[in-house]
Amino acid sequence: MSLMWKATPRQWLLAAVFLVAAGPAAATGQEANESVAPSSGLGGDWALNRALSDDPDDQLRRVRGAAPPPRRMGGGRPSDSSSLDAVRRAIEGFGINQTDSTVTIAYPDRELVLFTDGRKQKIQISDDREAEYRAWWDAGQLFIERKLDGGVTATEQYSLQGGTGRLHVLTRLEGDPLPRTISFMRVYDPSEPDSER
Repeated sequence: MSLMWKATPRQWLLAAVFLVAAGPAAATGQEANESVAPSSGLGGDWALNRALSDDPDDQLRRVRGAAPPPRRMGGGRPSDSSSLDAVRRAIEGFGINQTDSTVTIAYPDRELVLFTDGRKQKIQISDDREAEYRAWWDAGQLFIERKLDGGVTATEQYSLQGGTGRLHVLTRLEGDPLPRTISFMRVYDPSEPDSER
């Protein structure tokens, strides 16, 4: 007696439909972490929750207290002061709009449009200054890296907290002018837009 199972044409058809349906889902899940924005998204308007956020000035005071004064570049301001200015820019709030290939962050005074495939972009940040940016998605989180004055790199990690609906932005500052890496968390609540973006 043969123990070999013989499938009917209908059973073969059902098996084929199952394999076709399951295959692309697994593939797209793997690819989503590489460059495509997650479907949950970070889009919307966000307002700083000061009670839950770290104060970057506290972190810098601690670092400066334990180290010699930062080097000056060309006799100008201390080289890390522009880094702190850059991370303060979005502290009160901003809007985020995302597509499959870009993210736009609307600050009160300007908009920043970045490709999210990790490419380097030169962005004009004032009349006489530009900065190098990179942005990418990893495990559903958005990362934005900026090269700042004096050899400092600022990396912001944006993640949506499912339980609270809040946006967490972890900022890291590192580079030769700083004696060690500075990290601090800012927490944002969803807010109503002031006007149409």
